[in-house]
Amino acid sequence: MPWIIPRAKSIFERIASALEGNILVLRPDADPRKVSLAVRSKSGVFSQILRAVAPEIREVHDHQAWWARQYMPDSADDETYIRRHSSVWGVDGRPAILAVGSVLIEGVPTTALPSGIALSAGNGQLYETTAAATIGPGGTIVVSAVATTAGLAGNLEAGIRLSTVVAYPEITKVTVSTAFAGGADELTPDELKAAYLERIRNPPHGGAAGDYPVWVKEVADALAVKVIPEWIGRGSVGVVVVMKDEDGAARVPTEDEIETMQTHLGPQSSATGVRPVTAKAIVIPAELEAVPLSVRLRPDTAATRLAVTEAFTRYIATIGDDDDSQNDSPIGALIEYSRISEAISAASGEYAHDLVVPAASYTLASTHQPVPGVITWVPA
Repeated sequence: MPWIIPRAKSIFERIASALEGNILVLRPDADPRKVSLAVRSKSGVFSQILRAVAPEIREVHDHQAWWARQYMPDSADDETYIRRHSSVWGVDGRPAILAVGSVLIEGVPTTALPSGIALSAGNGQLYETTAAATIGPGGTIVVSAVATTAGLAGNLEAGIRLSTVVAYPEITKVTVSTAFAGGADELTPDELKAAYLERIRNPPHGGAAGDYPVWVKEVADALAVKVIPEWIGRGSVGVVVVMKDEDGAARVPTEDEIETMQTHLGPQSSATGVRPVTAKAIVIPAELEAVPLSVRLRPDTAATRLAVTEAFTRYIATIGDDDDSQNDSPIGALIEYSRISEAISAASGEYAHDLVVPAASYTLASTHQPVPGVITWVPA
């Protein structure tokens, strides 16, 4: 049974009632009306004292309730105690991650370029090349590069122009070739709390399926991970990964991100990495599959269509989450016909609808991640 914290007004009433009774016991000759006036009236002396004390007592209750929340790992909401619980359970907060990509350098053919060339974007974000290279006969070369500061700010789309920080007369132009991706900020307190709760609920098992998502998320800002046993035979494990874009949407991991995750798990035929030595773990990029939707709405208005679009997008985002009892991951998930219909029914302004596509529930391929598809509005 929950303990109900009384309001300050209730505390005042309880103390006032007790005080009135005690005064009349000590002074039976006192006028009850005058006692009541002194205890309860805004101008009464006792009332002034009680009005100052009652809120303080309520604050003590609130402080005790706050402490009680911090004691338990699942209810802690103060960053200091979240980090303490994390430390107790051996879950280190994942640090910020550097964005990686590549740049197209144009310049004088056969020019040798050292590793570590500093580059700058228009927003002041800095990058540097990570390999030495030589400009080809055609006057171009693609070189791998990395952001110098970890975090989301390092992510940069392909095609954006960069400049060298130090003048290189032999270089005429630098452009982002492969988008800088994978940059992520340090885990927030809420994300750290979710990580240690996952550790508590699913403790390490020395290479069981539940260990791989934890290991992947130690080095990558993954949206979802699915483990497929015996991917290429006995002793092999397919680790399907989909990444999280800056807006939280699903995206396919880049080759650099796949290499980072594979190195952390352990390259094949090597004794390094966090995975068991005998396991052959293979990181596989998930494929994005648009979930189509054809629906006949009643009423079919612009506002209703917008509401249904938002509801459908929210439904896709919940596939494989903690409340989805049928799917442990959105990758390879069951797309349930009735849940789509339920999401549409919950849209503001919708009175009734006919769900045409999908016509029935279906299961995605084992490496496919669902994303919202194009909605076809079927006329009445």
